[in-house]
Amino acid sequence: MENKLVTWKSLKEDFSTSEITDAFFGGLFYATLLFIPIFIILAELLVVFMYLLTLFIVLIIIALICYTFVIHLFWRKSLLLKKEGINTNIKKLFLKESLISGSIILVLGLAFIFVIVPILWV
Repeated sequence: MENKLVTWKSLKEDFSTSEITDAFFGGLFYATLLFIPIFIILAELLVVFMYLLTLFIVLIIIALICYTFVIHLFWRKSLLLKKEGINTNIKKLFLKESLISGSIILVLGLAFIFVIVPILWV
């Protein structure tokens, strides 16, 4: 079994920059089409049930983490359909990237809950 690389540098060797950005915007487009109804529903529920603000912010954080995961999933699928025989382990690379972006969203969401929301209620 061959050892595949897990870096962005090796991904740039397998694909051109235009192919990577094209796959990213395709994944972003389809993930956005998939998640627009979810975000609209959460926003409407947040407006109606304002007294459950913290619960809905947690649900929005979870939805955003899932949104970034789906973007990476569609991005990976698009890149895999472009070429065969690549030297990069795209699945592992994008899983690591989606975990990093998910943790950043979680930290920003918790900061919003514990800092911004109390300031808004004063």
